[in-house]
Amino acid sequence: MDRHVRRAHRRQRVLKTVAVLPALATLGNLVCGLGAVYLCMLSVQAQGTDLHRVTFGSARINSLLPTFLAIAAYLLIAAMAFDAIDGRLARFTRRTTEFGAQLDSLADVVSFGVAPAVLVLCIAHPGNVMELSGPARTYWRAEWVMAATFVCCAALRLARFNVENDEDEAAHMGFRGLPTPGAACALIGLVILHQDLLKDFAPPAASRLLELLMPPFAMVLGLLMVSRIRYVHLVNTVLRGRRPFRQVVVILIVILVGLLVQFQLTVALAAAAYAFSGPVGAAVRRIKALGAPPAGLDLAAAESSAGNFLPGSESTKLPREDEQSRSAI
Repeated sequence: MDRHVRRAHRRQRVLKTVAVLPALATLGNLVCGLGAVYLCMLSVQAQGTDLHRVTFGSARINSLLPTFLAIAAYLLIAAMAFDAIDGRLARFTRRTTEFGAQLDSLADVVSFGVAPAVLVLCIAHPGNVMELSGPARTYWRAEWVMAATFVCCAALRLARFNVENDEDEAAHMGFRGLPTPGAACALIGLVILHQDLLKDFAPPAASRLLELLMPPFAMVLGLLMVSRIRYVHLVNTVLRGRRPFRQVVVILIVILVGLLVQFQLTVALAAAAYAFSGPVGAAVRRIKALGAPPAGLDLAAAESSAGNFLPGSESTKLPREDEQSRSAI
């Protein structure tokens, strides 16, 4: 008996120790977000000179992390990894609490709201903004408003998720509105692609086009976050849903080939595709709903056709002229 009691107490101590892991993962998410903001400050201070330095003295690492902003973008990807595991750790240790949910949202505001917006502002105008004048200064102010819209919408999206969240794992197969990690990933993909173009000394028009598109793109992503458009939960859909084996193999091959051939471009396109999958899916469903006949009309047509051809039914009704003549008699 004492052995069973000691074993139960030992198990409780282990669970109490393991229950700290979800909070540590959430704090890891927050620290990654803070590190990304700090690297943005270093990028502004470097004024482009970091592009000509070899990162950590390694050419291979420099191919992925050519600048401070690229390092900040990958730090936010690490924040997404922490955000993906903290909830599962909490459910694994049976320590899902309201405190953990609120802490997770606070960390997400920094990592997936503030940090991506700061990245966008650093890329949009990397130089001294005090030297801008005329239309350029006006557009710089508009860019700041667009980035602020993204941050505000991220905070609203997280607050709404806390209110509407259901602890049942089966209810997490989809979202109402673009998730904040998905919106942040769409911006991070563009940042990684932009820094890769700078590293390869691509034509200035390509990088400048991305610089101009990022602030409006951030505002669109913010509006998608607070919308009611349906989005699938990629992790739960892939792990819990069932797909044909051939389809899974084809998707994996396409993704792996894309990542090996052009990693940055594949990440940017995949993240943007998920961000716009909601509006495209909603438009397709709307078109199908408009093209389909009303349900009531289908039911009436089915009943009339069944009545005309079933034996013993009222299919022997007289034509309209015969009915009128009988009523006259």
